[in-house]
Amino acid sequence: MKNKITNRIALAALGFLLAGCITHRSVTYHDVERVKISFESDAAARLFYETLSKRSGDLKHSESTTTFSIPIVFENEQRTVTGPNTKFNEAVADCDTDKNGVITEQEARIYANHH
Repeated sequence: MKNKITNRIALAALGFLLAGCITHRSVTYHDVERVKISFESDAAARLFYETLSKRSGDLKHSESTTTFSIPIVFENEQRTVTGPNTKFNEAVADCDTDKNGVITEQEARIYANHH
């Protein structure tokens, strides 16, 4: 009788350990709307976009990861990744120094020289 109880406990423990864990991973892409911007001239637009495209390789994408786990039983991981519009909006904010919604050629040159 004692042997049967010990065997059942051992079998239950083994079953629990071999059952694995429940894992849930999700990625959420969060992007904001692009700000409305105009350019004084084609040269200003070209300079701004050329500088932005050169910076894109240098910029790190923003990620946020949240993990919750109970060892062996449960693991939940959620990642949030920001989209490219966030970087665009930051570049516009840096470049449009007078905040009037129009990027001049002078502002674009200053932006290009500093980045």
